[in-house]
Amino acid sequence: MEENLENSEWMKGIKEAGFTTPSNYFEELNDSIRARMITERLRASVPVDGHTVPPNYFEQLQLNILAKTAKQITASRQTKIVRLWRSNVLKYASAACFVIIAGMGVYFNINEQKATQNNNYTETATEQMLFDIDEEVIIEHIEANYKDQQKPTAKETALENYILNNYSQNDLTGNL
Repeated sequence: MEENLENSEWMKGIKEAGFTTPSNYFEELNDSIRARMITERLRASVPVDGHTVPPNYFEQLQLNILAKTAKQITASRQTKIVRLWRSNVLKYASAACFVIIAGMGVYFNINEQKATQNNNYTETATEQMLFDIDEEVIIEHIEANYKDQQKPTAKETALENYILNNYSQNDLTGNL
């Protein structure tokens, strides 16, 4: 009889005999059964009609919101008075700090003015010393330091004489 089954026509259309299982079927079977049990328990705990809203919820919603915000507004409107000068010690301490800072400002301003006056005096004295030096002394000093340089030509000497004869010391020092 077995030969009849294997050779029958309906078996010729089937490439493999028997059933096949998907890959990892037996490894995932336990997790699949647990997931189905959990979903069935959840469906049993949730009412059939789904989520419900309490009666008159939307009619009372606006009143509830206004009541809560009105409480917050009245709570925020209460003024809190904080005294800055709780004791005389704070008053006197702040006054002392102000006097110290003002005194330091005046002290440093006076010292800066004195330093500026001293610098102005030394600059004036230095300028005066330069004007007191004779031109010949300056020329001799320059010639002594630059002996290796070539002697000025007649044109340069004439130019120097022209400048010295036609311009004052103020003109020369002002244009430097």
